[in-house]
Amino acid sequence: MSTIVIILAVMLACSIGAGCFFWYAMRHRPPLAKPLPFISPPFRKLSNEERKAAERYVASLDKTRHNALQEASDSVADRLALTSQSSNVYPVTRSITRYGLSTDEPHKWRYYLDAVEVHLPPLWEQYIADENFVELIKTQTIPLVISLNGHSLVNYVYEQPALAPAVRPMAQNASIRKEESENVELLSVRKETPEEFMLSRPDGTREAIAIGIALLLLFVSLLGPLMLMPWLMLTAVATIGVSCWFLYRRPGEKDLREVHCLRGAPKRWGLFGESNQGQVSNISLGIIDLIYPPHWQPYVAHDLGQSTEVDIYLNRQVVRQGRYLSLQDEVRNFPIQHWRKNVVLAACSLLVLVLLLVWIPLGMPLKLSMAWLQGTESVQVTSVKDLEQISLHVGDSLRVSGTGMCSIPANYQGNRTYAFMPFDCSAVYWNNAAPLPIPQSDIIDKAMGLLTTTRQQLHPQESPDPKLNPQLATAIQKSGMILLDDFSDIVLRTQELCNQEQDCVRLKNALVNLGNARDWETLIRRADSGALNGMNVLLRPVSAEALENLVNTATSTFFYRETRRAAESLNSPPPGGFLIHSDEGRQLVNHPAPGVSLFDYNAPDQWPELQRLAGMLLHTPFTASGIVTNITTDANGTRHIALHSEPDTVMLWRYLATSLLLVIVALGFVVNSFLALRRIHRNRQRTAAILNYYDKCFSPTLNNSQSIRPLF
Repeated sequence: MSTIVIILAVMLACSIGAGCFFWYAMRHRPPLAKPLPFISPPFRKLSNEERKAAERYVASLDKTRHNALQEASDSVADRLALTSQSSNVYPVTRSITRYGLSTDEPHKWRYYLDAVEVHLPPLWEQYIADENFVELIKTQTIPLVISLNGHSLVNYVYEQPALAPAVRPMAQNASIRKEESENVELLSVRKETPEEFMLSRPDGTREAIAIGIALLLLFVSLLGPLMLMPWLMLTAVATIGVSCWFLYRRPGEKDLREVHCLRGAPKRWGLFGESNQGQVSNISLGIIDLIYPPHWQPYVAHDLGQSTEVDIYLNRQVVRQGRYLSLQDEVRNFPIQHWRKNVVLAACSLLVLVLLLVWIPLGMPLKLSMAWLQGTESVQVTSVKDLEQISLHVGDSLRVSGTGMCSIPANYQGNRTYAFMPFDCSAVYWNNAAPLPIPQSDIIDKAMGLLTTTRQQLHPQESPDPKLNPQLATAIQKSGMILLDDFSDIVLRTQELCNQEQDCVRLKNALVNLGNARDWETLIRRADSGALNGMNVLLRPVSAEALENLVNTATSTFFYRETRRAAESLNSPPPGGFLIHSDEGRQLVNHPAPGVSLFDYNAPDQWPELQRLAGMLLHTPFTASGIVTNITTDANGTRHIALHSEPDTVMLWRYLATSLLLVIVALGFVVNSFLALRRIHRNRQRTAAILNYYDKCFSPTLNNSQSIRPLF
C-alpha cells in the first residue's frame, strides 16, 4: 500500500512540475514566435549556406547600428536574433506593403505581409512587385525575408553606401505609395497604459475554472486517504495561488505593447485595398489605414482634415485620437466588467458547498473550529459540587469520574443499539440525590403466583402428594391423566390477577368449564366459600397443555406491561445535577454488556432481568471524558453536557480544514453571485454610458468637458 502511495505522490509531483514548466515556457517564449497567419505547409529546412548568410546579415546590422550610434533608438522590430525556430523556411506569395513616418532618423520604413510586419533587407526594395514570392524564417522578434523574387540573401551584396540613403529606386510595379503630400510626424513611441492593456487582457475565465478545480481537490482531500491529503491540499493551494496571481498581477514591460504617437491629418480614403477587406473604416493617416473601435464611428469624423494626434498599435488599431476619443479614459471612467469569471466561481463554490453538506457532517467541525478560535480549557472533576462551580464552554476538555445513574431515554433511536436495554449508559445522571429504588410490583407477584401454582400442579415432582391416595395416584399415572389437586387456588389467584372483567377472558372461560359452573362469578363465590376445597380436577394431557398455554398467555401480558411501566417510571431522575452523555454513543460504564437484550427474554424472565439491571445501573461508577460539544439546561434544572472524543492532531486539522473550506465556498458563492449580477447589469449599460459620455464631449453646448463624470 505504501509503495502505491509513493508512486502516486511521485506521479503527482511530476505532473505539477511538467505543468509549471509548460506554463513558464509558454509565458516566456519570444513575442513573435507564433504561427504566421498566412503560412500553410509545406515548408523546407534552412540550408547551412543560407544559415551562414542570415547570421552574416544579422551581424552586419548590429555592426552598422554600433557605428551609427543608433542602438538606443532602435525599435524592437530591428533587433534580429536567430533562434531554434529559425531552421524552417516558409515560402509565401503575397503583396508587400510599406509605410514611412516623417522623422529625421533614416531607415524607418516598415514592411508588412498582410498584418504581419517582416524585416526586408534595404537593398531589395527595388525588387518589390505586385505579387512577390517571399521566403521567410522566424527570428526572436519579427520574420526575416531571406529570399525575394529570386534574390537570395546568400548573394546579398553588403555595400555600406547603399544602406545610408533614405530614398531608394522605386520599382514600377511595387505596391508602395509615395508620401509627397502625406505629412505624418512621429511624436514618440510609448508602452501601452494598464488601462489600455485591460482591453486585451483575458477575462479570467480560465483562472476561475482552475480555482474551481482546486476547490474540488480540497474537498476530495477531506475524504481521501491520509497519505494523499497533504499532497492534494498543496496542489490545490498552489493552483489557487498561481491563478490569483494571474488574475490580479500587474502587467510587466514584456506584456505591454508599443504604441506609436503620431500627428497628422486623418482623411477618408483607403490605401491597402486588398488587405483591408472587412475593415470597418476607410480613414487613413498618411499612408496608414486606421482601425477604430466600432463605437467610435459616429465621432471620428470630427477630426477629419485637421492636424490630430493619434496613438496606434503596430497593427494600426487606434487607442487614442484627438481630445476626447481615448480607450484609456473609457476604461478609467467606465471599468470593464468581466463577469464570466464570477459566474464560474459562484457555480464551483455552490457545487463544493452542496458536496460538503451532503457528504461530510459539519456539526462537529464547526463547533470545534469555533471553540479553537475562542480558546479552550481542560477541566477534571470528581464531585458534583466542583462541576457546579466551574463555568464550562463548548470546546473545553472535560474529564468526569463519579457515581451516577444510567438514563432511560423517552424515545429510542432506531439506528442505535442499546447494550443495557432499557438503560442507555452513554448518558449518565450525576447528582447528590439518593438513588432510585429497585422497581417492585404487586401485579408481577400475583402473576408469578398464578404461574407457579399452575406449573406445580401440572408438573408435580416425583414424590407423590401426601393428600392423595397412593393407589389412586398410581392409577392416574398409569392412565396418563394429569390431576389438579388444588383447583381452588388456581381460581382464586386468577381472580386476584384478572380482577377486571375484560382481563383473561379465555382463561376464565376454561376454568368455568373445568369447575362445572354457570359463569365466572358463580365459580368465584364457590371458591370463596370453600366449596372447591379438596376438589380435584382430572385432565387429559391435551387439556392440561391448553390450560398451561392459557395461563402463560394471560400472565405474559401482565409481565410485558409491568416491565415497561417500571422502566418508564425509572425515567424520572431527581431535579438538578447533570446529564453527561456521549454524542457518539460510547458507554460510560465498565460493566459487561448482557448477551441477551431485556425484551428478547421470555415474559416471566423479563422482570428479574430488569431488577438485576436496575440494581446494577441505578447507582454505578462511571467515567466520561472528551470535548464539550453542547451545553443545555432542561425544565428540571438539569444541565445536559454533550461530550465528543478528543480528536487527534490529524482529525483536528481535518476539522479545521473542513470549516475553513465551508466558509470559503459559502463566501465565494455569495460574493461572486453578487458581483456577477452587478457586473452583468453594468456591462449592459457600459456601451450606452460611453456613447452618452462622448455625446456630451462633442456637444457644442457643453463648454467644459471636465464636468463629465463617470456613471459608475
